Order: sequence, then structure tokens, then C-alpha cells
Amino acid sequence: MLNKNLLKANSTVAVALSGGKDSMVLLDLLLKQSKSLNITVKALNVEHGIRGESSIKDSEFVKNYCKEKNVPLLQEKIDCLNYCKASGLSIEEGARKLRYEFFIRAVQSGFCDFVATAHHLSDNVETVLFNLFRGASPSGLTGISKSRNDGKIIRPLLSVTREQIDAYAKENSIPYVTDESNFDDEYSRNFLRLNVIPQIKKLFPEMENAVQRFTEILQKDEEFLLSESKRYLKFEDGCAVVDFNAPSPVFSRAVVLAMKEMGIKKDFVKAHIDALIDLKTANTSKKIHLLNGVVAVKDYNGIVFYKESEIKQIELPFSIGCHNVGKYNLIIEQVERSDDLKRKDKLYIDADKVQKKAKIRFRRNGDEFEKFGGGTKNLGDFLTDKKVPLRERDLIPVVAIGSEILVVCGIEISKKVKVEKNTQKIFSIELKPV
Repeated sequence: MLNKNLLKANSTVAVALSGGKDSMVLLDLLLKQSKSLNITVKALNVEHGIRGESSIKDSEFVKNYCKEKNVPLLQEKIDCLNYCKASGLSIEEGARKLRYEFFIRAVQSGFCDFVATAHHLSDNVETVLFNLFRGASPSGLTGISKSRNDGKIIRPLLSVTREQIDAYAKENSIPYVTDESNFDDEYSRNFLRLNVIPQIKKLFPEMENAVQRFTEILQKDEEFLLSESKRYLKFEDGCAVVDFNAPSPVFSRAVVLAMKEMGIKKDFVKAHIDALIDLKTANTSKKIHLLNGVVAVKDYNGIVFYKESEIKQIELPFSIGCHNVGKYNLIIEQVERSDDLKRKDKLYIDADKVQKKAKIRFRRNGDEFEKFGGGTKNLGDFLTDKKVPLRERDLIPVVAIGSEILVVCGIEISKKVKVEKNTQKIFSIELKPV
């Protein structure tokens, strides 16, 4: 029954033991085969605080059973209800999140090398149907994976049906507790398990095996498309960039990878992906706000994902010295006319043309800039002409008097402050990343 390929010799495997039939069968199987597999078996138990005295009794059952079988046990009590209330997650989602966090801590602490959960074939079918009815993408229909968290959490019973587990428990007189919440069809998965799947099986008795074959085929397709999508995804300066040239099915997976790399591990929906696909044909600089402060914008090289910075508005007097302005240092120095005034990393201005009321700040709505070729232009349009990425525009300091921009630091000066033959005092302006 066990997928022994997931069980490494000389390792310690802790069973996620709820006391229910599935996990008790998994524990029994591992204990009986521990010598032949050359593994050490332990157990983990979480009391979620959801079912009051009932769940406390279940954890006590687990504790007594492990003591009887000499199985080392690590238990943890969590307040799932208050956690879900504070986080806005459903009880199912919150309990799962806290449970897996506990499992990973058990591995990181050295209690075990792997955590084995008792997910089986019937669970996999429920997951596929659940995701299908929610409108998941193909990747959501690949079902439960054999392992997760870099292989630290494994599912050795994933090819075993619920009927096989029931038969094993009966034949071997495996004790277990029954979680009454499993029969509450107010929970989405329970509704599928109790009401929908039994009806499907009447017409298609082999539906679970059919779904399993479907997920295996889909997994291989997804693996190929994901490997292709990495070719069209690159990272630069803290941003993820998806190439426009990616074929449609590859592009959609590349933007998902980009979101995950930027910290959006879950909670994104099809609407987010559709909006990102629409960006391909949108105007350059079109922006979409995603989750967790992540923004996607159509740039010149592709769809760029970045964390939108909280920009502190500054307003500093224009003066000689080194000024810290966000991610840059702005260095203003007086130079002699005899110096080389053609360095590309510096801008040069006539200091006498900059009034004392000039300020160093970031751009604002209504800012205007007088170009060298003549004519005044909206600063945003000027930056577009200069192909300055949208994500950078609010981070570039300017020198301004009111809404009149005299210097776009690191890029250009206004015609009004240019150095001429009779200029007496020259300032150089240099922008350096902090």
C-alpha cells in the first residue's frame, strides 16, 4: 500500500496523526515496515481548538496510543478560530495553514526529517473536483502532489483508495477516533465527499482511477509548460520581468511564477491572470495593483512585477552637499569652468539661475518641464519620452520651484538653468544609488 520510493533509509518520519482512521492506518503500516525500510517512526498531533472537548479527547487518544506503542510524539495546541477571525481565512484554510506551519517547524527543529500525511486517492479526487468547481486553472486540476515543501512533507498513501484503507483498518483492528465535523456537509469538501462523489460512482464505479490518470497526464503537461515558462522569465533589480514573446499558455504560467517569486504564494485568482494577459495589448505604462503590495506594469521589455515602495514625501532646500533622497544620494558641488563639464554621470547648471526658494523633492501632479528644444511638457510625458520605467518615476528626485521643474536629477536639466558663456557659478548634480 505504501509508496516506498518516498521513504528514505536512515531517516526519521513523523506521521501527521489526528487519531482518525486514515492517519492511524498510515502509522500502523510504517511501524510494521520500519525495520525493512530502515526508518524511525514518530508522530505529530495538532489540537486545533475547533471542536471543544471532542478535539481535546482526540488528542488525548493519540497521546495514549503513542505511549502504548512507544512512538515519540510532538503535540501542539493552536487557536484556529481566533486565527481565522483575525486573518479572514475560512476554518478549513486556516486550520490547514497552521497545521503545515507546525509540520515544517518539526522538521526544522530536528524532531524529524520528513512528515508523512495520510492523504489518499479519494482525497485527491475531492481536491480535483473542488478546484474544478471553483474555476481553477489546469495547474489546480493536477491534484495533490506526492510531496511538498521541497520534499519534506510526503504522501505515501496517495494511490490508495478510501475503501482499501477501510478494509485494512478492519482486518488489523486499528483503533481510531471519528471527527464528527467530517459529516458536516456545510464544509465544501464534505459536501462533495458525502453527496456528490457517491452519486458519480453509481454511474462510473472506476471514476477515482480515471481521475487519477487524468491528473497524472496533466501533471506531465504542467511540468513541461512550467519549464518552458522559466525561459521567458528573468529577474533584475528586485523585479520579475515576463517576456511578451512567450506563447499564450506559457505566458500565463510565467506570470504566475512571477507573482510567486514576488511573494504572492496563493490567493491570486483567474481574474488576476486574465488582467495580466490583457496587459500585453494595453498601452505602455498601464499598471495593475495585485496583492501584497505587488504591482505589474507594461514596460518596454515586458510585463514587470515589482513591490511598490512607500515613498516618503520630501522637500529639502536646494544647496551644496550630499542629500539622501530615498534610494539615491544627490550630490551637489560647485565646479570651475576649467573642469570637464561633459561627464555623462553629472548634470551642470547655472547656479545663479536657481533661486533660493528652489526645493529638492519627488514629482507631483501638475509638474512641468521646459525642454532644450523649446516648449513646455508635462513631466510625466517627458519621462515617457525618455523611456523611464514607470516603477522608477516616483523615485527620481527633481529640483523645482513650485510646479516648474528645473532639474530631473540624473536625466536632464531645464533650458532655464543651462550653463552659458557668461555663467559665473556652476553646480554639478550627480545621482548615485545608496
